[in-house]
Amino acid sequence: MRKSNVIADDCSRRRAIRTGRWLIAGLLSVTLAACGTQFVYNRLGWLTHFYLSSQVSLDGPQSSELRLNLRDFFVWHRRTELPRYAGFLERFAGAAGQPLTREQIQNGSGEIESFVRTSVSHGAPDAARWLNGLRAEQVDELFANFEKKEQESREEHCGIDPAKRREKGVERFIDNVEDWTGRLRRSQRELIATRLAQTSGDPCLDVSAQERSRVEFRALVDLHRGQPDFADRIATFMTRPEDRWEPEYREAYAANRAIILELIADLDRTLSPEQRRRSISRLRDFAHELRAWAAEPT
Repeated sequence: MRKSNVIADDCSRRRAIRTGRWLIAGLLSVTLAACGTQFVYNRLGWLTHFYLSSQVSLDGPQSSELRLNLRDFFVWHRRTELPRYAGFLERFAGAAGQPLTREQIQNGSGEIESFVRTSVSHGAPDAARWLNGLRAEQVDELFANFEKKEQESREEHCGIDPAKRREKGVERFIDNVEDWTGRLRRSQRELIATRLAQTSGDPCLDVSAQERSRVEFRALVDLHRGQPDFADRIATFMTRPEDRWEPEYREAYAANRAIILELIADLDRTLSPEQRRRSISRLRDFAHELRAWAAEPT
C-alpha cells in the first residue's frame, strides 16, 4: 500500500464500510494522520491549518492560536506516537515470518484503532478551545462548508454503476497489496476478486453517515460549547462513531469486516517466500523511517 494512502483508509472511521480500509498493507502500516512521506509529515501542521482556514474565515489571533496548537500537537505526535507505530510495525514484521492468523490480524486492527483514539483524545482539548473561540457566524460558516463538501461527495459517488465500482475496488486492493508484496499470482488476484464480490458496499451509505455525523456534531457544539466537559464530549464523539451508526450500516460494516479479515489471513497464507521477504523488508524499512522522523529536531 502506498504510504500516501495509509491514512485515507484508517483515519476516516466514518468510511469503515468500504473494503479498502482493511487492505493488508493498510492493516500492517498503521495510521499516520495523513502522512505519506517525510516531506508531507513535516508539513501536516501547515496543511491542517490551510484546510481549516479554508473552511472558516479566521481573524489574526484565531489563526495564530490554531497554528500554535497544531504545532504543539504534531511535536507530541512525532515524539510520542511515531515510536509506537514503529514498534507495532517491528512486531508485525517479526511475526510475519510465518502466516498470520485471523486473530493476530484482528488484534493488529484493534491496536491501530487504539492509536487513532489516543491521537484524537490528545487533540480534543485543543479542538475544544479552538471551537470555543469561534464566533456564532464562524460556526455557521464552518458547518455550511462541511455540508457543501458532503453534497459534492454525494454527487461524485452516488449513482455509480455497482459493477464498475467493484471492479475499481478490486484494482485498488491489488495495487496496494502489490506495492508491498510485488506482483501477485493470478490465483491470488482471483482470490481477492472472489472475496470482494461477497462484500456489500454503497457509497451513499457512507455519505449519509457523514451527514448524520455533521448534524449531530453541530448539535454537540451548540449545546456544549464553553462547558467544562466539551473536550471530553468531542473525544467520545470522534472515537466512537459506531455508536451513531444506523442498523443497516452497522450490519454491513460487521459483515464486510469479517470477509476482509478472512481474506487478509487467507491471502497471507498464499505468499511465496519472496513475497513474504519483500513484505517484511518493507515493514522494517518503514519502521526505521518512523524512528528517524521521531528523532528529528522540531
